[in-house]
Amino acid sequence: MAEFTPPIQGELNISNVQGNYFPVTLEFKDGDTNPIDLTQYTDIIMEIKKVYSVNFPAFITFTVGAGLTILGVNNERLAFTLDAKFWENQNKHWVYDITFVKSPTESYTYLKGNITNVLTASKS
Repeated sequence: MAEFTPPIQGELNISNVQGNYFPVTLEFKDGDTNPIDLTQYTDIIMEIKKVYSVNFPAFITFTVGAGLTILGVNNERLAFTLDAKFWENQNKHWVYDITFVKSPTESYTYLKGNITNVLTASKS
């Protein structure tokens, strides 16, 4: 498996119960807890895959304006919604990464994690 350069800076696992649709908002701050203005990037790309590898094709790709939204007074929040298309395959596990693009030759994959859809048994 190819490695990301620079190395991944963080990991966040997301669990969903019974395929409910819900928004996710991530807040980005630097090491001194100052907000990071996400508009400094030419693009932000979130890829959701079945296997975590830079060479494995994405099941779903979100970009700013197409699934990802930048929010916040300082443009420090990134929001997306895991909707019907994502949850149509119940009881599945996916992985994701988010890449921040500065230029055609400069990009950073700062965040990765697991997304799991958990089905619970109904109680009688």
